[in-house]
Amino acid sequence: MFHFKHFSVRQSASAMKVGTDAMILGALIDSSKKKRGLDIGAGTGVLSLMVAQLNPTIQIDAVEIDELAAEECALNFKNSSWLDRLSVFQEDFDNFNKENKYDLIFSNPPYYATTNLNEDSRKAQARHEDSLPSSVILKKVNSLLSVEGEFWVIIPFSEQDKWISLGASNNLFVKTIYSIKGKSNKEVNRVVLCFNRSVILHEENEMVVRKLDNSYSDEYIELTKEFHSIDLRK
Repeated sequence: MFHFKHFSVRQSASAMKVGTDAMILGALIDSSKKKRGLDIGAGTGVLSLMVAQLNPTIQIDAVEIDELAAEECALNFKNSSWLDRLSVFQEDFDNFNKENKYDLIFSNPPYYATTNLNEDSRKAQARHEDSLPSSVILKKVNSLLSVEGEFWVIIPFSEQDKWISLGASNNLFVKTIYSIKGKSNKEVNRVVLCFNRSVILHEENEMVVRKLDNSYSDEYIELTKEFHSIDLRK
């Protein structure tokens, strides 16, 4: 069980546990004025719960292909304060169809290369791009995103150019880039991208998760202060 400030997440059945990537993405997503959200590859449902906490009116659909993870996601939704605004669908995202469009879509997708696949098939499905390629995600997002909508995703820095190029070919253009360093003396290893229908790049940012002494940076603590149930300064 992972305890947040305003909710808890069961994760014993899910192949992927709550980690720093989810914390960063969930805290960075701007859901203000958004009405309908879609969580791709929801896993435990942590991103949906984080967004629902900050936006008191948004309705969110979560899609998760793994049956055990989807069941655990549904339980986490049920045990939260926002059950009436959260729904989970156990199906392949490529087959997911809704008549109405979403003005907010977000995902912490599988992104590892297909070589050396994890021998645990459920972990491989959750972690490796072969189970849900970026090309499939972006094509589907293009069909589900509203005209004024935004799509948020966290990926390895090495994948940034590919995602930006594939996004443009699907009428999705980068509005904001957050470059993430795991430690201040390390290279950027993750990026959070916000896509919309505009061709204008509005903002580029960089943040560090940990200082040289391995303590959390002030910016990371400030970013996640509405979620962590413990004092990260200790």
